[in-house]
Amino acid sequence: MDAQFWALALAVLGFCLIVAEFFVPSGGMIALSCAGAFVASVVCAYSAWYQNSPTIFWTFTLGLGVLIPSFFVFFLRTLERTSLGNNLLLPKTDPNAVVPYKSEAAALERLIGRLGTTLTQMNPGGMVRVENERLHATTEGMLLLIGEAVEVIGLQGNRVVIRRATPERLAADVPPPLDETTAASREELPMSGEPERLDFDVPQD
Repeated sequence: MDAQFWALALAVLGFCLIVAEFFVPSGGMIALSCAGAFVASVVCAYSAWYQNSPTIFWTFTLGLGVLIPSFFVFFLRTLERTSLGNNLLLPKTDPNAVVPYKSEAAALERLIGRLGTTLTQMNPGGMVRVENERLHATTEGMLLLIGEAVEVIGLQGNRVVIRRATPERLAADVPPPLDETTAASREELPMSGEPERLDFDVPQD
């Protein structure tokens, strides 16, 4: 068997080892063998064609350089469409799952600039009520008592950042007309000055 045969045989072996790497656990040994097969194939091609037909040698070598990554990508794309490939390959990551609290953060962002009331003592963490929602909140470092009017000024993770509302801000806030649903929900809120009872622990920073 001459060098031409070994050049072609080792190239075919290299492609077979690419496939085997996905199915046989080897700790990287198959990948090393695959690289060795392609290198040996180029060496045999050099012995077979470089002296007499260098064009064939360079065509063969450049062809391997194009076919190896193309075959790898094609095999992966084909494997992804099979049930076997779904078990071997990691599932694709949902872009929406990569960003934690994405939907929650979007809901909290609309509350920036709104007024609310502290439900617990803020020292500096605690609970506030903004637009009839009970939210985890933190202050800029100041201590706030229960029942104080506050303004949402930002977000910190899944918490709203608040500060004590100024008289000017309170005066500028004109509540919109209440519809029947909003009015009914307002009537359910405690009207006394007693703090609302919470059914869970309040985080304190």
